[in-house]
Amino acid sequence: MLKRYYSRRGFFRRVLGGALALGLARAQGRPWPQGMELRVSFAYEGGGFRYRAPYVAAYVEDERGNLVRTLALFLMPGKGERWWNELRRYFGLADLEKMRTLSGPTRPPGRYAVAWDGRDDRGRGVAQGTYYVCVEYAREHGPYELFREKVEIGEKPFQKAYPLQGELKEVVLDYGRKG
Repeated sequence: MLKRYYSRRGFFRRVLGGALALGLARAQGRPWPQGMELRVSFAYEGGGFRYRAPYVAAYVEDERGNLVRTLALFLMPGKGERWWNELRRYFGLADLEKMRTLSGPTRPPGRYAVAWDGRDDRGRGVAQGTYYVCVEYAREHGPYELFREKVEIGEKPFQKAYPLQGELKEVVLDYGRKG
C-alpha cells in the first residue's frame, strides 16, 4: 500500500479550496421561489419642441451593485451609440457588446412593463435575498433620472408604487405568482 504525502502548499490548497467551496454553497442561499416573478412597470411622459424619445434601462443589481439582469433597454442602435453613456450607471455596469445585442428602439412616452423571473443575464437562477431594482432615464436636451429601490426577494409577495416628480412619473414593483 502506498502512502500519499502532501506538501504544505498542496495541503493548504486543498483545505482552502474546500473552505471556499463550502462558503460559496452557503452564500448561494435559498433558491428563487418557484412560480414567482417581479413585475416592474414604469411610466414616463414628455413632448414639446425638440422632444427626443428617451433612453431607458430597467435592470436589477445585487447588494454590491453588480448587474444581475437587464430587463429592458430602449436605446437607439447605430448612430445613437455616442449617447449611450448618458445612462451613467448602466453604462458603467454593462459591456458595450451586450448593450448592442439587448438594445431596442427608443419608445414614445407611455407605460411599459417588464418582468424578472429570477434568472441572471446568463440564464442561471439567482438566490433569494436583497436586490436593487433600477430604472434609468436619460433624454437628449432633457433630464437624467435614476430610480433605484432596494427589494427583499423571498417567499412573501409584495406590491409597491412609487410616484416620482420628473418626466419619469411612476414605477410600480409587483412581486408575486406568475400571472
